Amino acid sequence: MKKILEQELRYGINSKIYFILVMFLCGLFGVILFLNYSSVTELYQEYEGLINYYEKNNLNIEEELNNEYIVETSENGGTIINPIVYYNDALSKYIYAASSEYRLSQLLESSILYFPIVFGLLGLVISTNDYKYRTIKLRTVRINKNRLGLAKQISIAISSFIIIVVSLLFAYIAGEIMYQYLAGKIPIKDFPIETDTFGDRSSIFLKFFFAYIIALFFAEIGYTFGILFKNMYVGIIIIFVYTFIIPNLGVYDLKNTIFYFANQIFDFYGVISVDVSENTGFISSFFIILLTFILSFVVNNIVFKKRSSFES
Repeated sequence: MKKILEQELRYGINSKIYFILVMFLCGLFGVILFLNYSSVTELYQEYEGLINYYEKNNLNIEEELNNEYIVETSENGGTIINPIVYYNDALSKYIYAASSEYRLSQLLESSILYFPIVFGLLGLVISTNDYKYRTIKLRTVRINKNRLGLAKQISIAISSFIIIVVSLLFAYIAGEIMYQYLAGKIPIKDFPIETDTFGDRSSIFLKFFFAYIIALFFAEIGYTFGILFKNMYVGIIIIFVYTFIIPNLGVYDLKNTIFYFANQIFDFYGVISVDVSENTGFISSFFIILLTFILSFVVNNIVFKKRSSFES
């Protein structure tokens, strides 16, 4: 088993698939960092405009800042009462999201958006590489199919962990560079972080663990699609369409159950947010995810074991 596992991990290194996925994930993390940076700069421009308006009209800025804002919505749009407080609070929130205290949490929050594609792709590559290079016959003659399938899935678990950690490290460093650049353009100290306002729903370790579970879950689904279709393209199209095009279908939708747990674990102070259907509960969400994972695992093992190695 150890030798088979080493072969699978070596394939990921030699084929550069791990390197490619790290770069891909770093790029996606970079999008989140840039969106947060852009939100801060745009909000600050709006805030400056309001400050200038208050000063020109001799309005009491401090008095307004001590009050609260109200957002009134209607069919024709919405109105913000006391907008200067609204922009002040929004700036504080987005600056906090970009800071070193929260940056890692925001990157992990993006797992609900990006990990289905990135790690679904990893599962697809690992499950189809022997079919792609026509080595499945040779390998299954020498190796028991159950051991080979298990080694492939263990390699996915190990490589997923490494890809996440390395990508987070590079993204965190890039985020710090962007934050320092932001601090040179905007007086960040004028928008202090209130610890009472910005609390954490869970520890960073639980957030990382949840993100890792999402990675393993979609890697398993990608692996199953690869076993079923023996190519990457059908699986990645299905995962992409389901993740980004099909809307949340309700309480029993797999995506909705993931969003439910995400809302229990993540704080979403930055540019990422998700909506959960009403009446979504812990028990139903847990069993939907668990049953989907078990079904995926059972199906890919049965198909891989029963399929002839001489099929093209």
